[in-house]
Amino acid sequence: MERIREQIIETGKWIMDQKLTWGTSGNISGRDGTHVYVTASGTVMGDLKAEDIIVCDLEGNILEGDKKPSKETGMHLEVYRKCPDVQAIVHTSPFYGTFCACSDMELKTNLFIESMYYDEKILSIPYYHAGSRALAEAVRAVCDSTHVILMRHHGILVYDKTLAECRTALDVTENVCKMNVMARMGGICLEEVEPETVRDFLRGGYYKKRRG
Repeated sequence: MERIREQIIETGKWIMDQKLTWGTSGNISGRDGTHVYVTASGTVMGDLKAEDIIVCDLEGNILEGDKKPSKETGMHLEVYRKCPDVQAIVHTSPFYGTFCACSDMELKTNLFIESMYYDEKILSIPYYHAGSRALAEAVRAVCDSTHVILMRHHGILVYDKTLAECRTALDVTENVCKMNVMARMGGICLEEVEPETVRDFLRGGYYKKRRG
């Protein structure tokens, strides 16, 4: 579908405009049934073109495109295969998110409305080489328990029903990481919302209906 390609191109430009990755780091995908649209290897997020988006099936067989798909396509496919509701995935290496992924910092996430929702179950996985089978398997092991994965010494993986939701989750998570870093630098203790209030907030759908 051309609309998926357009949304991936728009998302890549937004990522670079917001300075949420650098160089050729990052990859984006969207799903239409059994077809997965994924950025090609070596592409720059802010300069994507239609030919930079490869179409493959859920087994990784290329259906459209002359370029090599992102080496992390396998990681995307594991999420799609395990989580049928997921229709879009974004992986980037934003500064503060990557900073936290390179530290022993325990993130406080119940800080504001959006973070309580998008980062309700943020999880971290150990470092594995980019594009490796080990990384794909590590993501698969936890992907149905969260919508945001912090990959050690690598960056952030977010996924949801739309790329718009992925962009919001990425933006929120980067700001949560920034708040944690700034608080640590300033010797400030961030105060989270009380757990009982968070549970009531999520159960009551005061922001959005809680995801499964």
